[in-house]
Amino acid sequence: MLRICCVALLCSIYAVSSSAEEPSPPTIPPAARAMLDAAFQSQDLVQVSAVANAATIVYPDAADAISAYAQSLEDKLAPVVVVGDRDMAAKPEIPPVKTADQELAPAPPPKFLSLGDWTGKVSASGVVASGNSHNSAAGLDIEAKRPVGSYTHNISAYFDYGRSNGAETQQRWGAAYKLDVAFDERTFAYGRFSYDEDAFSGFDYRLFGGLGFGHWFAKSKEIAFKLEGGPGYQYAPIDNSHAVDSYAAFYGATEFDWLIRDGVKFEQDFNATWTTPTTTLVSKTTLSTAFTDTLSTGISFLYHYETNPPDARKNADTLLRLNLTYGF
Repeated sequence: MLRICCVALLCSIYAVSSSAEEPSPPTIPPAARAMLDAAFQSQDLVQVSAVANAATIVYPDAADAISAYAQSLEDKLAPVVVVGDRDMAAKPEIPPVKTADQELAPAPPPKFLSLGDWTGKVSASGVVASGNSHNSAAGLDIEAKRPVGSYTHNISAYFDYGRSNGAETQQRWGAAYKLDVAFDERTFAYGRFSYDEDAFSGFDYRLFGGLGFGHWFAKSKEIAFKLEGGPGYQYAPIDNSHAVDSYAAFYGATEFDWLIRDGVKFEQDFNATWTTPTTTLVSKTTLSTAFTDTLSTGISFLYHYETNPPDARKNADTLLRLNLTYGF
């Protein structure tokens, strides 16, 4: 009996000493627990997860205890998703933290409005006119375009001016903007706005706006040909009578470019604007020769025909130009 008592006493002493040697599991620091509890009160899974991640960084020795406690809080908030025979708690995604530079950076503009490198040409020219005015003048033409994704900005402007014996003999100017929206490599829709003013045309000015569709039937470096057209509206006050020629209109245009050989190019542009009182036809033929990568010289002929001009004006006007062109 004495022997049994001694053995029991020794076993109890060993058990106590063994339990004293085992390290106690780490506990959550009070500050970390208080932060997690505060995040839990917001009923927001993202905040609980974010606070738990931050707390494990600050208290790495208690990371397991913090993660376990945070998990218990998340389980109380996370909706249950049934997958097969198992119930799974949905895990929130923690949004990435923005740097100070990202916070201060302005939002980029919409892609179709962004500006950048434009391609085009600027031509200075000597002009010889006939028709409603007979004179020599100087002229300036600008054409440029900027593709941005499926959008293409197109702008053009012209200005012709001449004086003789102290009197103004030529004054023509205008500008146009067209936005193309491509459906594929060849077909597109467009919106077009233009303003034209010719002091000797009989019209005070002409304002046109319209929409339409276009298609490239050929589109290569050597040969390009497109056709476009659609409905619009034209507003054109008449000089002397002050009447307003304001009608629905239809606009159509073709463009043909032919690279005859390296540095030599032929261009034929034609457009027509139809309204009930009159139809306007404009044809421009250009032959140019390049002598550097950016400079070229050439000759162009513009034919402008009005089926029913106001105030007994002549139907046709012509402009012959000698051009010096800078490409960019």
